[in-house]
Amino acid sequence: MKLKLRTQFFILTVAVTLFPIIFGLLVFTNQQTKRDPREPTRAFLNEVAQLWNKKQNLSIEDIRDAGEAVGLPIINAALIAPDGTVQVSSFKNLPLGFKLEVADLVRPPLLPAERPRPELRFLPLDQSQSKSPLLLFDIQPFWSKEDIRNKNLMLVSSFALGAFLIAGLMSLLILRSTNRSIKNLINDTATVSRGKLDHEVKGSGAVELRSLADSINRMRITLRDMITRRMNMLIGVSHDLKTPIALIQGYTDALSDNMASDDATRAHYLEIIREKSAQLEDLVSDLIEFMKIDDFNTPLESVNFAALMTNLGKRFEEDARLLGLNLVHGYGRPNGPISQDAPLGLPMVKMNRILFERTVENLVSNAFRYTGPGGTVEMLVYLEDGQPVLTVADNGPGVPPEELQYIFDAFYRGSHSRQEAGHGLGLTIVKSVVDLHGWSVEAHNRMPHGLVISIKMKAYMPDRSRI
Repeated sequence: MKLKLRTQFFILTVAVTLFPIIFGLLVFTNQQTKRDPREPTRAFLNEVAQLWNKKQNLSIEDIRDAGEAVGLPIINAALIAPDGTVQVSSFKNLPLGFKLEVADLVRPPLLPAERPRPELRFLPLDQSQSKSPLLLFDIQPFWSKEDIRNKNLMLVSSFALGAFLIAGLMSLLILRSTNRSIKNLINDTATVSRGKLDHEVKGSGAVELRSLADSINRMRITLRDMITRRMNMLIGVSHDLKTPIALIQGYTDALSDNMASDDATRAHYLEIIREKSAQLEDLVSDLIEFMKIDDFNTPLESVNFAALMTNLGKRFEEDARLLGLNLVHGYGRPNGPISQDAPLGLPMVKMNRILFERTVENLVSNAFRYTGPGGTVEMLVYLEDGQPVLTVADNGPGVPPEELQYIFDAFYRGSHSRQEAGHGLGLTIVKSVVDLHGWSVEAHNRMPHGLVISIKMKAYMPDRSRI
């Protein structure tokens, strides 16, 4: 069941309100009739009378025990014969054998001055017998079980009423604050939904609502950046498609209009058309490959990194020989000693093998393109803090320092490559594959000239607890 926040708080307030009311009704409807304050005294007299009928010589302890039996705390007591003679007494001013007069009963000289309000009772022990003695006793203030129960019920009821007032006030404050914060979120997100991605969603109120606003802002910025990148990509694709298409169309029109006067010219035009068609095909292939990298369901596998790099090194070594270049591959750092033997402890790496091979091919092809005839390209692997690092370095012109931060952007081509073939997607694909694996990539110039691109990978540590 989905309820509005206002309805939920209303239900909460009603529930908190009904609780003390129902509780009070249950308590007071179950109350017994008000007790007779004389009942404990009657029970005490009956208990002492029963003891006196059993034995005539009662002691003060017997009388006090009878008081404890009926819940009447006795301080002092005395048994007085019908003629006024004191038979048993615990009063200091009322010794045994003392003859009690009527005036003593009106103003009893029985208690010391520090007890200004005595609770004295003077009653016949057994009214059915004429020779029954009189019982004089002093009780201390006490709470009966019913009094204690009523007092506890009043405390609990007061607590319930206080809880209701506090809960109701807090509910109103929370409802007011939350309602205002949610309205702000609704208004801000409505503005963003209309396409105004630069509008900031301002969170207020509870921490959870502010966190929600921060998440929406991050999503908004990510969406804005993604749209911007796609727009830039479309602009780049349009630019890169426009030139070869225009050339193809121009040379096709020239052939159709018989502007090529001889076979050599026609062959030259057809070669240009073929070259530009191949360029378009390569661009479309790169775009398709670039879009596939966004699939986060790419399967990963644990790969023997040393064996993989050995195979790639041999493959690119043949390509370099055909291009008149020199490829150096092995293990070591750029500008340092190089070994063909893998270092001890070179770990396995978890990767998508196909995408990784495409990444290395893009790096090496990029290095080949900007390395002059007879130049050298290095493809090296070394360990840094136990993690494998792959570097591809060339001795080409390098990249101006102010342009290094842009070389992984789609359709970016630096100042040294504007007249070269390519679509500016090679290093973008490298960056996308690296990000997909959770690795990192960086580029820097080498001395005296050239470019070094390094991919820092993560070693694969299998969970041996499951073995």
